[in-house]
Amino acid sequence: MGFKPETIMYWSRVLLGVILGILHAFFWRPPLSIISSFSIALLVYIITYRVFKMVYGRVLNDKSAAWKEGFGSFFLSWLFTWFLLYNIFFTSG
Repeated sequence: MGFKPETIMYWSRVLLGVILGILHAFFWRPPLSIISSFSIALLVYIITYRVFKMVYGRVLNDKSAAWKEGFGSFFLSWLFTWFLLYNIFFTSG
């Protein structure tokens, strides 16, 4: 008994969001813009879309699931992890 493809896509994107948030917290420094950070996150999401579409494209009931599954959770986990760790480790006081 394995996991459904939608479950794998969802949790993979949450995990990638956390990993990306950790990387941004430790390596992002001003004057890098928030736009460049968002662009990196968007690029990672698009790459996951292409990979999931290749791997699970034939078995998905909803053909748009490769795009929308875990969308909000990816970006929220990325932002939450980034802001939390950045504020914990790099306080300005």
